[in-house]
Amino acid sequence: MHSAQSAVLCDAIEIGALQLKKSLSVDDVVAQAMQGIAKDEARSLVQDALGVAMMRVKCCSQGYPFEASLNYIASRQTDNFDPYLFLLFGYALKHSSVSDGDKLARRFDRYFEDLVCWSFRRGGFTACVLSEPREERGLPKSLKPALARIADLFGEPASICDERVKPDDNDLGVDVIVSPVVIDRTRCGGMSVFLQCTTSPVKRLEVKMTERFNLFSSVWNNGFFHETSIRGGATPEDLLTMDDIDWARLSQTGWVLDRMRLVELFRLGIVGGLEEPQVVLSLWKDLEAVLPEFDWRNDWREGDDKQTN
Repeated sequence: MHSAQSAVLCDAIEIGALQLKKSLSVDDVVAQAMQGIAKDEARSLVQDALGVAMMRVKCCSQGYPFEASLNYIASRQTDNFDPYLFLLFGYALKHSSVSDGDKLARRFDRYFEDLVCWSFRRGGFTACVLSEPREERGLPKSLKPALARIADLFGEPASICDERVKPDDNDLGVDVIVSPVVIDRTRCGGMSVFLQCTTSPVKRLEVKMTERFNLFSSVWNNGFFHETSIRGGATPEDLLTMDDIDWARLSQTGWVLDRMRLVELFRLGIVGGLEEPQVVLSLWKDLEAVLPEFDWRNDWREGDDKQTN
């Protein structure tokens, strides 16, 4: 049975294959990473983890940078920037102790939203990050001017109802806002996706998707209607092992974008000439640099999450 722990172990085995630059068999993993566990139980745990890898292959074969079976896993050649590995390394920080790991984790918390936004833009969507810091993301620092700029970008002939915006409002419960197309700038009522992002465990994602879900729509006159919007959430966690009932219940709260869905979204992007987010690419280089420091043999045993974003 594949569990969340199977997914964590699969992450560790993937990192091991990258570090060692070789194919890893079940026996290889048992010998190197399963000390203190009875051999039959160890083999079962590893095969469950490789079963997760096979699920990932099935879910997004072109975007998953590994080959896998119930007997082995091996890395494949990737592009200069690989969204799966970016999400893998960033998420693995919560189970690891690497140089400047806390600093890297905070940067990943901060710029995960930029990866989500970039993935949508590659697919031809209009998308922007509303979270702070806004200036480096192309929006005014203050909230109201930022909202006015968003209305213009998204083609909504809407105005802000000033008395509905509080002085301490930050992002109105929206980290990333997305629209599939700007059809007619003279008429309101375009479709929008309001995304909350978190690098914390999935329970936090559900909370973030349900809290303040209508706040963004409530501050506008004539636009960004709740009725023409979709609530969503994004996480670098792979939720393929989630029980079908739990997945269905989570999906009732909005459109869930987990690791594999984000990778597929990024891979399907065909729009050229986009300005690549330099904060993401810079973080990617630093994550690549600490790959040798991940203790993949032991990191998967750590059950406590270090991040609370």
